[in-house]
Amino acid sequence: MADLFKEKWDAFCENLKEVGSIIESESSLSETDQAEGYRYLLRLMRLSLEMNMEHSNLSTPSFYNLSHETAKIGADNPDNIYLNANIDGKQSYEVYGNIGESDYLSFGLKENRYSKDGTMVSLGEIDLRDMTVDESGNFILYIGGKTNSKNFLPLPKNANMLIVRQTYKNRILQTHAKINIKTSNTSPIPEPLTAVKLENQLNQSLAFVSGTASTFLKWVHEFKKNHLNQLPLGDQDFFQAAGGDPKICYLHGYFDFDDDEYMEITTEIPDCEYWNFQLENHWMESLDYRHYPIHINESSADLNKDKSITINVSHSPEKLKNNLITEGRKNGAMLLRWIGATSFPIPTVEIKKLNSLQDR
Repeated sequence: MADLFKEKWDAFCENLKEVGSIIESESSLSETDQAEGYRYLLRLMRLSLEMNMEHSNLSTPSFYNLSHETAKIGADNPDNIYLNANIDGKQSYEVYGNIGESDYLSFGLKENRYSKDGTMVSLGEIDLRDMTVDESGNFILYIGGKTNSKNFLPLPKNANMLIVRQTYKNRILQTHAKINIKTSNTSPIPEPLTAVKLENQLNQSLAFVSGTASTFLKWVHEFKKNHLNQLPLGDQDFFQAAGGDPKICYLHGYFDFDDDEYMEITTEIPDCEYWNFQLENHWMESLDYRHYPIHINESSADLNKDKSITINVSHSPEKLKNNLITEGRKNGAMLLRWIGATSFPIPTVEIKKLNSLQDR
């Protein structure tokens, strides 16, 4: 038996080495991009093991964070707290708790296919504006089964993940939501971990890392080629197919400017529930929002007199209005998002010389 486990472990380690070819296949990466690329794979593995091992029992579901401060996927939002739960389309569930002071709270049923074809298809969405919540902020959301409650999502058989997005305009100061999940029926005692089950979990974890990294690297190539120093509308259906919230409009771009330059972004702000702009690295991970000004929303923005906003991005801090920094990176991805917007203005993006500031 010991030889059997060693064989499976050795195979996992060899396959993990092969995942590094994703980074090796990229040409002309800076030293920073390369280093962060390998760190990205390790971060994805941490997330993947949480998903496929620690929270893998569908009869006793539990929430985990598939993106957070130190492990990130696909332009994660610094204003969000993400909760994910693995579910079974043949069962029914109750999601319950308290909404806290969240500015936007949504629940999305998905078919997670990142390890297969890089998609995460939306199978049903509901947010607070469509739900009943009591005076204290308590709620119950029924998923699958039968109910007369307004708080209900039918559960398709191919659903395998629930994503909860909690959005805060000031994530540090606001009271966070408290959310739990349970099956509506009696949960059977899970079978003990076996060699076959362990092998499946390890293989699923590797497939998720490889599929996720490959998917968003293709996005980066597209943005670098066609969205360079721009924030165009892009193909929203394409973004939704990878797990986006249908209520959110995503404007992705890629920045690249020199040390003696800065990037000026100006846009109208549409009538919407929430908006923000953020900076990311080459792997579409949000930059270190714990310690640096790398994103902005209406709570931190200084608007122009006409209620538009001008965001100034530099590599290090400058005396500029709404100044965000790339933490010294010359290049990376970026994203502007609107939630529940009634219109979709396209920002103007200009690269300017820092020495021009002295002439003002």
